[in-house]
Amino acid sequence: MKILPNIGILMPGDMGHGCGKVLLDNNFKVFTCLSKRSERTKMLSQKSGITDTDNIQNLLNEVDIILSILPPEFAITQAKFVNDAIIKSNISKVITYVDCNAISPKTSIKIGRLLSPKNFNFVDGGIIGLNPIIENGKTRLYVSGKHADKLKVLDGKGIVVKNIGHEIGKASAMKMVYASATKGTFALHAAVITASRKLNLFEEYVDELKYSKPNILEAMEKMVPKIPLDADRWKAEMREIANTYKEINITPKFHQGAEDIMELANKTPIARETRQSFDSSRTLLDSVNMYVEASKK
Repeated sequence: MKILPNIGILMPGDMGHGCGKVLLDNNFKVFTCLSKRSERTKMLSQKSGITDTDNIQNLLNEVDIILSILPPEFAITQAKFVNDAIIKSNISKVITYVDCNAISPKTSIKIGRLLSPKNFNFVDGGIIGLNPIIENGKTRLYVSGKHADKLKVLDGKGIVVKNIGHEIGKASAMKMVYASATKGTFALHAAVITASRKLNLFEEYVDELKYSKPNILEAMEKMVPKIPLDADRWKAEMREIANTYKEINITPKFHQGAEDIMELANKTPIARETRQSFDSSRTLLDSVNMYVEASKK
């Protein structure tokens, strides 16, 4: 019987705990380090059954693969932290480090270069889809780089692994392009519906959408109230997308604007809620009124 690699999840937040849970359900041993993490992250990790190693050295001793899953602004800092920890230790094995964060190709390349090749095989990654628990095994993990085949062992084990080549940055680029359309559209919808309210056209605009573009109204009703739940970390993601576009000489201004809308959403009272405490009875108008008030600050 083939021995499965041990998996490290850094960190088991909204997405990470779901990845850990489905891998545990598929007989992998999954570890994390909860030192200095929030109470909510600790709760999600414990609920999923992920083993806390107490410190990073213990985690490095246990794992064969690390999945880095956290807000994009911390991706480089975490990679440096893990790299420094293994250099200071007596650990001699080589660990596969997969950066799964919403970062630009340029940022991914930078992370690959700062990890010691003596201690790490670096794989560029990008997660597309919802938490694997919600997606029922259909969440996609795009990977690229010369060591990407090492992730094949996870394919079909609660997530779908898609290897798209040997180039570091390609998987991150896939995430950037995809999220630029999805979350960029969420931001545009929030801006438009908030503008309609500030221009005293909310009812008329909604009526017109009901008549001519009901799919847009449906999308607004679904996502505009929920954007604030993720807006704090989506701000940095919009920045990474803007940087990606700028690198290929396409205007970054769409997503610079989207970052501003995420900042606005993050100022609403909804941003203090979580997915578990979110008030699902709140109407689109209720939510838009909060955006309007936040825009006055």
